[in-house]
Amino acid sequence: MIDKKKKIKNIFKNKIILGHKSSNRNPKMSKYILLKKNNIDIINPLKIIKYQKKAELALKQCAIIGGIILFVGTKKQISNIIKIYAKKVNMPYINYKWPAGLLTNIKITKLIIKKIKSIKLKKKKIYKFLSKKEKLVNERKYKKIKKKFKSILDMNRLPLFIIIVDVKKEYIAVQEAKKKLIYIIGIVDTDSSPDDIDYLIPANDDSYKSIKYILKNLTNAIIEGKNEKEKKKKIKKKKINE
Repeated sequence: MIDKKKKIKNIFKNKIILGHKSSNRNPKMSKYILLKKNNIDIINPLKIIKYQKKAELALKQCAIIGGIILFVGTKKQISNIIKIYAKKVNMPYINYKWPAGLLTNIKITKLIIKKIKSIKLKKKKIYKFLSKKEKLVNERKYKKIKKKFKSILDMNRLPLFIIIVDVKKEYIAVQEAKKKLIYIIGIVDTDSSPDDIDYLIPANDDSYKSIKYILKNLTNAIIEGKNEKEKKKKIKKKKINE
C-alpha cells in the first residue's frame, strides 16, 4: 500500500496524469481518464500504475530471453532522453527521424547499414588519397546516413519489442511494427488512439519529466531481466562444471 502511495505521488509530481484538452480527446481513451479539470483530461493514476507494470513485466521477460528492444521517440524535447535510456540498457534507438521501411524492408535497412560501414572503412583506408571535393562528398554522405542509423548498426535481427513515445506522431513506426508482429509498448496520451498497441501506458507524452520517469522504470525492468539472464547463465555453467 505504501509503495502504491509513493507511485501515485511520483505520478503527480512528474505530471504524468496531465492529458490534453478534453475537446481533443480520442473517445477510445475515455476509460483511462479519471476526470476533467479546467478543460484538461486527468488520467487515472491507478490505470497508469496498472498498465506500466504490465509493460515492465513484458520487457523483463524479453530481456531474460535476450530479445532486442528498440526505443523510438523523435520529438526534439525528448530525443536526448531516448538516447540516454536506450544506451543504459545497450539497446538500439531512433531519436532523429523514423526511416520509412526500417522494419518492413529490413533487407534495404541492412544494405544501408552495410553502406555506412563501407564508407567508414573507406575513410580509414583511402581517405588520405581523396581530393578535397571527394572527401567533402564522402563526409556529407556518411554524416547524413549515420545520423539516421548510427544506433542500429549492430542490430542484426528484428526487435522483439518496440517502445514508442507518442504513438500519434510515430504512427509509421506503429504500422511497421504491427506488420512485422513486433510487440508495441506505447506511451499513449488522451488525444491518441490505443489501437494496435499491445502494452499501452496511458500518460502525458509531451512532458520531459513524465517521459523520463516512465523510461526510467521501463529500463529498470530491462536491467532486472538482463541480470536474471546472467544469473541463470552462471548457474547453468556451474552445473556443467560440477
